[in-house]
Amino acid sequence: MREILTIQVGQCGNNLASTFWEGAMLEHQIQADGLLIDPLEPVGNQSVYFQEASNGRHVPRSVLVDLEPTILDKIRKSNIGGLFKPENIISGTDGAGNNWAKGHYTEGAEIVDSVMEAIRKQNELSDTTNVFQMVHSLGGGTGSGLGSLICDKLREEYDNTTIFNQAVLPGFVMDCVVEAYNVGLTLPHLLEASDQVFLIDNVALYEVCFKQLNLQAPMFADLNKLITDHSLCFTSAWRFQSSGLDEKKIIDLMQHFKLGSLSYIKNDIVFNLTCPTELLTKSIAVSTFQTPETVTSEIQIISGSQNDQNQNQTAMLQCSKNVSQPLERMRDQFSRMFVRRGFLHWYLNEGMDNQEFVDSLDLLQEQVLKYEQL
Repeated sequence: MREILTIQVGQCGNNLASTFWEGAMLEHQIQADGLLIDPLEPVGNQSVYFQEASNGRHVPRSVLVDLEPTILDKIRKSNIGGLFKPENIISGTDGAGNNWAKGHYTEGAEIVDSVMEAIRKQNELSDTTNVFQMVHSLGGGTGSGLGSLICDKLREEYDNTTIFNQAVLPGFVMDCVVEAYNVGLTLPHLLEASDQVFLIDNVALYEVCFKQLNLQAPMFADLNKLITDHSLCFTSAWRFQSSGLDEKKIIDLMQHFKLGSLSYIKNDIVFNLTCPTELLTKSIAVSTFQTPETVTSEIQIISGSQNDQNQNQTAMLQCSKNVSQPLERMRDQFSRMFVRRGFLHWYLNEGMDNQEFVDSLDLLQEQVLKYEQL
């Protein structure tokens, strides 16, 4: 049996995870009060993501973290806010100010012990936690800096547990000018500590919304829904009757960084929810619902599953040259700023060393070349 502990970090990570929990509750027929709609006929294995309390309420296996309290206060007041354990909601007061160094070395370091204690207590309540699933953005200071710090700590304390990262990458138009720095400084930690990083490219998400869903002005809720659909489809083999899926098998077969892909299948027609791209031979479908023969001939299926949703879906993780595209975009933006030493003082004033930027840029270049050669 799989049990997944979700760690949602920063504004983006918590907003995205909130949409995810609403989707998971819908699939498992869990009401806003945490009770099953029909206790006599539970839908799927809800214990993968939810812990059943003595009163029958289903509590998300989750730790919520941010360096400022606004988003967490919003979640507390939401229709599902009462489901989360109060002691698993941890915030600072000042935020990271889009600065990786504050999230990793100063502000984040002040609360990381409390975060790890909450993770430890939640982990002890589980029969066996197989997977840590971290949801965060790599552009913001908290999701990148504190997210990478938590990931380092997880690897130190839980060496035999699988760590997956759902990591959102900035688009062409960045919310903050230093987002490429934050991405570049985070990637070395994810390469070292995480088992797999599922890159979520904002450029791809917006193209999907514009070109395939015909949304003229997509909102964050639309983007979060796409990511949630992929996450739920990917883990469906663990939550619904299936031949089984071993995450170690995915790790052995594929490179470290992946691009997610989700296809909705209607009348044997596949609507691919990624940037238009050819599925290469190293693309792997990791979870599938009623996949028609016209699709299975193009991809390798290593697990199948079926839930009670009317919508047929296939989730894929693409390990191909396409991974190099968002990494190359981050490298170029990082390099242009670093050559001019732009905004470096924001980071150096927090105790960072210039060599960390040099090493991060070298690693970005190395990863771009690696995936271009696939």
